[in-house]
Amino acid sequence: MRSRTLIGLIAVAVVGVVAIGGVLVARAYADRPVVDSVSPAPGSTVNGTTPLRIVLRSADQAESATISVDGVDLSDQAERTPSGYVLPLPPMADGPHRVSVVVTSSDLIDDTATYAWSFTTDGTAPKLTATTAGGWSTSAKIKGVAEPGSTITAMWEDGEVATTADEAGYFSLVPGVADGVTPLTLVAADAAGNETRAGHTMRVDTGRPSVRLGGIDGWVTDTDRPKVYAFVDSASPTKVVAKVNGQDAKVTRMSIGYTVETSKLPQGTSEVELFITNATGKTATRTKEIQVDSTEKLTNDLTLAPGAKGDDVANLTRRLRLAKMWKGKLSWEYNAKVEKAVRAYQRKEGLPEDGIARPALISATGGKIVVLQSKFVLNLYLDGKFFKQYPIAVGQPAYPTPTGSFVVTEMIENPTWTPPNSPWAAGLEPVPPGASNPLGTRWIGTSAPLVGIHGTPSDWSIGSAASHGCVRMHISDVEELFTHVAVGMPVEIKQ
Repeated sequence: MRSRTLIGLIAVAVVGVVAIGGVLVARAYADRPVVDSVSPAPGSTVNGTTPLRIVLRSADQAESATISVDGVDLSDQAERTPSGYVLPLPPMADGPHRVSVVVTSSDLIDDTATYAWSFTTDGTAPKLTATTAGGWSTSAKIKGVAEPGSTITAMWEDGEVATTADEAGYFSLVPGVADGVTPLTLVAADAAGNETRAGHTMRVDTGRPSVRLGGIDGWVTDTDRPKVYAFVDSASPTKVVAKVNGQDAKVTRMSIGYTVETSKLPQGTSEVELFITNATGKTATRTKEIQVDSTEKLTNDLTLAPGAKGDDVANLTRRLRLAKMWKGKLSWEYNAKVEKAVRAYQRKEGLPEDGIARPALISATGGKIVVLQSKFVLNLYLDGKFFKQYPIAVGQPAYPTPTGSFVVTEMIENPTWTPPNSPWAAGLEPVPPGASNPLGTRWIGTSAPLVGIHGTPSDWSIGSAASHGCVRMHISDVEELFTHVAVGMPVEIKQ
């Protein structure tokens, strides 16, 4: 009985020892140093600058490690760390690479642990080209070409936006930039972490120019050359074209806008048109009426247009009345009736029929010479009114002074008399200026053939039909008349 008990105790003890040994062996196996994780990760792509990291389980149990890259033992370059090993990668060609690690320990059961994996290196920066033109645009969209699959990021002061290049490498993105000039940076990053950076400037203007006109308020009374100021608000550069009454006007750029120089404007209403075009081709148009009343005096260099008012308009209607184009009371306003009378005069005289009294019309109506042959007098009308009467001599019966409507064609002081092509002048020589000159000191030529108004040293002939067709005057009278006459003035010769 006792022997059986002893045998049982021995058996129990053996089993206990075996069990304890098994536990110890299992624990030792579980705690042996093996590769737990690696970087770069298996199957990953890196740029080749990240070091090789090997993390061991039970790293303190490892006695050594053999690390090979593409079959080359680099163990002597590895650095031992509390968690394993770190190995700076040498320069590596782009492409796949294989790493193997053999860890040696004092474990009697399994004294080595082996681990191998592959990864790919890519050290080439991705290409990046922005195909969007760098000029002004109505859209902030950027288009370009980069490495297929790369991430494209646009960064500027107030934000950033990203996209992915498609399989052909094309990309487009729209930065949320404000109108104006915005510098930004484009970054292309591939899967390996390589980056390419490029500067890009966005020039965006999505709207039309905003324009405010200033400088003229109400009637302009101090000048007939007023200036108009255009204050322009535009994100992009602008070009301004100005027209005054349909004609190009000079535009000068200022720091905050533009100055439009209107040149000499007619008395009355003029129209200024401005065309403001920004760098994207969008145009804003503005018009402004300018009303000028800067003078009351009607001079030959003046232009009167509808809307004018004052004494100058009244004088114009007085002149038109003398020309038999106006009836009734004078008008101090350039209204539709005045315009109609101006058009009628223009039509009669072959002038451009636009209803605007320009210098040619004003000059032509500024005065009028009326010769009354039967009374041997010359009446001078100025500014639509009778001015003065002068005694004259006219053509003798054999060489009569022609009748009709003519105009002054030339004016010469101290003329030389040249014999005309006429039988009565045959054999005569030219006479230079002087006391014996048959033309006196002044010659006022007319459109009547070979007929003019001139002085004469033969005072006795005044008041008779004594000339060869011309109108003779006392020298002092013709010199006075000369000061009031202008080329183009009408000359009416009656019997």
